[in-house]
Amino acid sequence: MNVLPLGSVIRLKDGEQKIMIISRVPLYNNEGTIGYFDYAGCLYPQGQNSQMTYFFNHEDIEEIYFTGYVDEMEKEFLKQYELQKDKIKYPKLKIKAD
Repeated sequence: MNVLPLGSVIRLKDGEQKIMIISRVPLYNNEGTIGYFDYAGCLYPQGQNSQMTYFFNHEDIEEIYFTGYVDEMEKEFLKQYELQKDKIKYPKLKIKAD
């Protein structure tokens, strides 16, 4: 999986709204079970102007409109992520289909 940088703008499968990635590997409380998703995002172009945050995984992405900024810090983050991802102690959560 290629981890998308912060600021990337995507559309989810079966989605109509553009979403901008604002967090990676965020924790989420799913009815008492703490787990994580690959990403958290907000509506684009509105931004994080309410309490609404969207949690999703890379496999839920249908289309990538824009890939966020990548510099040396981002490249280092990706290296560390690859080294540490198998050590995550929380379960990976999935979007429930209606």
